[in-house]
Amino acid sequence: MRFRHAMRRCDAHPTSATWGARCGNSARRVLRGGTGTRGQTSRPVSTHHTVRHHLLLDKVALRVRDDDVMHLLRLILKASGKQGVPQGGVISPLLSNIYLTEVDRMLERAKTVTTHGEYSAVEYARFADDLVVLVDAHPRHAWLKKAVPTRLRQELAKLQVEVNEEKSTTVELARGESFGFLGFEFRRIRARSGAWRPQYTPKLKKRTALLQKLKDVFRRFQSQPVGRVIELINPILRGWVNYFAVGHSSRCFSYIQDWVEKKIRRHIRRAQKRHGFGWKTWSRQRLGATLGLFNSYRVRSRAPKVSPA
Repeated sequence: MRFRHAMRRCDAHPTSATWGARCGNSARRVLRGGTGTRGQTSRPVSTHHTVRHHLLLDKVALRVRDDDVMHLLRLILKASGKQGVPQGGVISPLLSNIYLTEVDRMLERAKTVTTHGEYSAVEYARFADDLVVLVDAHPRHAWLKKAVPTRLRQELAKLQVEVNEEKSTTVELARGESFGFLGFEFRRIRARSGAWRPQYTPKLKKRTALLQKLKDVFRRFQSQPVGRVIELINPILRGWVNYFAVGHSSRCFSYIQDWVEKKIRRHIRRAQKRHGFGWKTWSRQRLGATLGLFNSYRVRSRAPKVSPA
């Protein structure tokens, strides 16, 4: 607790578009608050494995005067090698936040100087060391397409951070392209009103990974009672659906629900040594009410930010 409190004190002044490892913040909040913009050119940037320990320790030392905390932090960083933060570690997103504070401030300044009325020509969202920068594609902002990446690289260079080129790219949303961020695929589409709005759906590889995980359960426990199988898959489904429920996930959820119910019906019929799936006997309602199969595939609707056409 003492260590965690000290680290959070180092990260006490976050910007509105920076998320991760902070009390009350999650990847879902990035989607609610950081990506519903009218930007049309997107640059997802990844900076894995490049945090310089001496620079991070210097930043922490400016706010933490506890020798024990600093010693523990040095041990944690040492375990990750000569540079970078421990991958998958609980504290890693927080360390990334502290390290990249100056990058956030630079992007906040860019937002301020490009704001005209209600809209800003630059928006961004960062979750730990994954960053997306959005630039308005209006011709008067064409210069920003080169200026923002250049300025971003300059700021990262000061921190001796090398951009992971394999995971970083520039896409043109106005041309129908899309980008991935936090498990979602982002694109822009026209609303019925004719205005543009953001759309984000679960990435195909995330859905595939979920189905593979469920397949493994069905395979390993094919001789077990169906109640045991449902007991195992319900938490998996609930966690996945709760995460992706903030997106435009209805079609994906429908596919997953149909797939799971089909597998459950087949499991039951196999145990009875009968062929087919028993569609009439085991309706969707009965699977939920009688067997307790997870069926809360509801999307949390919200009014998206819509930009003028």
